[in-house]
Amino acid sequence: MFLLPPCGLKIRLLNLLGHQVHPTATIGICLVRRVDRFEVGAGSLIHHFNLFRDLRLVRLGEGCRIMLFNQIVGDSGYEPGATQNENLRTLRMGDDSHIISQHYLDCGGGIILGDNTWVTGIRCTLLSHAFDPVNGGVILDPVTIGDRAVVATSCTMLPGTVLGEGALLAAGSTTWTGQDAKAAHLHGGVPARRLAPVEIPRHAYDRARYQGPRDVVGPANPPSE
Repeated sequence: MFLLPPCGLKIRLLNLLGHQVHPTATIGICLVRRVDRFEVGAGSLIHHFNLFRDLRLVRLGEGCRIMLFNQIVGDSGYEPGATQNENLRTLRMGDDSHIISQHYLDCGGGIILGDNTWVTGIRCTLLSHAFDPVNGGVILDPVTIGDRAVVATSCTMLPGTVLGEGALLAAGSTTWTGQDAKAAHLHGGVPARRLAPVEIPRHAYDRARYQGPRDVVGPANPPSE
């Protein structure tokens, strides 16, 4: 079904198969293998030529975007002895969050994006599993990107990373396993270090924003000087 071109019939058929796709959402031509459930909110877009594989849940809030040629996989979540939890083999995106193109998302331990988050540019690698050099075996720990946080192009995020609310991870940076990157700061380098406070202007999040019923709240007040 996911190889069909985007249309209302495709959404109706996916819903009959047990998925939950809003009628205003759009799902392009994608390769999907062994994914238990999609939940796609109003106005969200999954563009063409994405790969989804071995996932328990893909959940997009309202107005989300997953653009072109991304690989989103969860096969590492099958590791022997892994503790089953709500994050394993899941991708969860809050409202108005964006994943642009040619990124690799390992969702074995889970990837969580808040509201208005951006994984920008190309070739970011988000890894929620890694070899455990202390205890042996595999670490499975979710990568969490907080509300309004931005991951710039060509970054690597290792398991257990938490990028705080409103933070910015600079292009080409690498976080370490379990790093807690402070909110509202610029982080950069290999390994990533806190560099400076940063405040991303609110209007930066309005690009390609879904204008749905939730945004209709009556006449806006004029901005104060």
